[in-house]
Amino acid sequence: MLIKLQTAFLDLLKASFADVFGGDPPSVGVEFPPYEWTLDPSSEDPVAGTPVQDDASDSFAFDPAAPAGPYTLTRPPYPGPRRVYLKTPAGDRQPLRPAELAWDPDDSRRLTLSPAATRVLTDYDRVEVLYGVTAVFTQLKSHHPMQVRLVASDRSGAEKAEALALAALALDREAVMTAGAYTESGGGYSVRGTIKSLKLHKGAVTADATRVLVLEAEVELKISRALGADEGKPILHILSPGKAAGDRKVDIDIGVES
Repeated sequence: MLIKLQTAFLDLLKASFADVFGGDPPSVGVEFPPYEWTLDPSSEDPVAGTPVQDDASDSFAFDPAAPAGPYTLTRPPYPGPRRVYLKTPAGDRQPLRPAELAWDPDDSRRLTLSPAATRVLTDYDRVEVLYGVTAVFTQLKSHHPMQVRLVASDRSGAEKAEALALAALALDREAVMTAGAYTESGGGYSVRGTIKSLKLHKGAVTADATRVLVLEAEVELKISRALGADEGKPILHILSPGKAAGDRKVDIDIGVES
C-alpha cells in the first residue's frame, strides 16, 4: 500500500539532489526493505453502511491516432451527469462536450469518443471519466513503518545523504503524501488510499556507509462496492405465488402462513 509513497519520496530525492541520488548507478542507493503493518483498532471488523450515491473516477490510456476507444468504466454508473476529460502528461484537463460522447444503450459502462474535428489531440495521453455510482462503503485505517535505507560508498557520503533526506522530508512532506495517494479497482470494488500522516519515527547507523530512516505512515482506505444489477431495487409489489402485479401493492392470499 506504500509503493506510490515510496516512489514519490525517491522521485523527490532524485529531483532535489541529482548529484547524490541521481545517475545510474547513483552515488547513494535508496532501498525500501519489507515491513509489517498494523490495523488501527478503530477499524477492526468494519461494517459497511447502507447503499448511498458516491463519486467514482476512471482513467484510461488515450491514443490521439485512435481516439474513439471504446472505454469501459470499472463500475456501473448512476443515472446522471458524467464528466469526461482529456488529460495531458502534466495533468492539464480539457472537457469533452456531450456531443462528443456516445454511451452504449445496452451497456451503461461502455463509452465511445467522437472528438470534434477542430480539437487538437496530440498533447493528450489520458481519458478521465468522473461519474456517480450507488455503492456500499466502509473505511479502514492502518499504520505502516516505512524504512528508507541509504547505501553510500563511504561514511561521509552516508552522512550527507541522511541529512539531505531529512531536509527533503521536513520541507516537502505534504507533497510526498499527496503524491502517495492511490486508487485500485476491479470487479465492482474500489479502494482509495490516502496518506493521512507521515512522521519520522527513528533512525539508525547499521554500517559505516549505511543509514536507515524509519518513517511511520498512517493510511486511510475508503473501500466501496458498486451495487449489482439485482441489488438496491425498491420493492414494488408483495404478491402470493401465481398472482400478477396490479394496482394493489400488497396482494397476499389469506391462507398463506406467515
